[in-house]
Amino acid sequence: MVNGTSRLKLVLWMLILLGLIVGCSLWLRKPAWETDGSVAVTDHRELPNRKAATTVIVSGLDAPWGFDWLPNGDILLSERFGSLRIIRDGELDPQPIGGIPEIYISGQGGLLDVIVHPRFDENQLIYLSYSAGSDAANRLQVLRAELRDGELANAEVIFKVVNPKSGGQHFGSRFAWLPDETLLFSVGDGGNPPAEYGNALIREQAQSLDEHFGKILRIHDDGAIPSDNPYVDAPGVLPEIWSLGHRNVQGLTYDSIHQRVLASEHGSQGGDELNAIHSGANYGWPRTTYAREYDLTSTLITPHQALPDFREPEVVWTPSIAPSGLVAYTGSRYENAVGDVFLAAMLLRANKTILAYIPSPAGAILRLKADETGGFPAQEKIRIGAVRVRDIGQGPDGFLYVLTDTTDFPAEPGMQAGTLLRINRL
Repeated sequence: MVNGTSRLKLVLWMLILLGLIVGCSLWLRKPAWETDGSVAVTDHRELPNRKAATTVIVSGLDAPWGFDWLPNGDILLSERFGSLRIIRDGELDPQPIGGIPEIYISGQGGLLDVIVHPRFDENQLIYLSYSAGSDAANRLQVLRAELRDGELANAEVIFKVVNPKSGGQHFGSRFAWLPDETLLFSVGDGGNPPAEYGNALIREQAQSLDEHFGKILRIHDDGAIPSDNPYVDAPGVLPEIWSLGHRNVQGLTYDSIHQRVLASEHGSQGGDELNAIHSGANYGWPRTTYAREYDLTSTLITPHQALPDFREPEVVWTPSIAPSGLVAYTGSRYENAVGDVFLAAMLLRANKTILAYIPSPAGAILRLKADETGGFPAQEKIRIGAVRVRDIGQGPDGFLYVLTDTTDFPAEPGMQAGTLLRINRL
């Protein structure tokens, strides 16, 4: 016989189980889009897909984040836990480059992107983006330095976010050179709720022209402000701002075929975006977005996916693809690929069952087929394996190269699960 105490425990357990079932059903039953936008939402699970043929160039990398080529073919590669590495003739130099500044390493913060000056042969300059400070007060900074004999020399900080934030979320940050040798780079919006700044959610600062959060910025190679920046003469506005209304841009490239800047941007629970970036344009975050809150019922962040005066994305993905690096292809190694955009996707969902809401160990690059107008009428998924694909770049040899890391999140120092792969065949 079940006594009163046991019966009460049984009832309590049944109520807990019922609550879990109801909660899960609400969570999984995401309402249909009532969109006022004109952009079709892409479900990556429905895209045609195939496996890439790859060759491992180096392995044993510790949370790799970005990479770029030196004129002699060597590769510079950043590891988020604070090391800048060099690959020579397909071999990873065991000795990291010296002279790296003090870095705040926590959450998504650390040593982030690296880019080589277009005239490196003349000036030996490279650029690093990284987080600096503490848990309570940190900011993104950009360092310019000469690379000489395995050391950084004459290093100087040429940019820092004007005001610090707390926590280790949403720093951005990618670099891209424009044809006039001005430098673009992204700054994240600072973090998800409940992260606050000035008694409001910090993500609201993506709409503030006196803050760097949630922006793409443009500077000269020495940190000076270009005279043709869109807000350079506007009172009370930060003159570095090139575009605003971004959540967390981690892919940035200049598309020389269509003469435009493209950026890939993390949404929240979907709503990931590819945007064509225009000087002075506002991309809406968080006033317009296809994204949802990280709550039990995946609440829409806003009912608006489009509003006047905000630019709409070129492509939107839901569920999330966790977009990172991207490149507009100009080589000849792959058939009919010139002008196509290749995007690193860090974390995909497997299918349309409950497993679709559990991170699955699947990384890929997405190929966005460009038409004559620069639109993207078709996409396909190129599977890389049980990895996170962090960055992608086109080498001097015309091949695509990708940086991958462990699917564990967050990665821990010393896991050494990262690789640099060459894509031999798509």
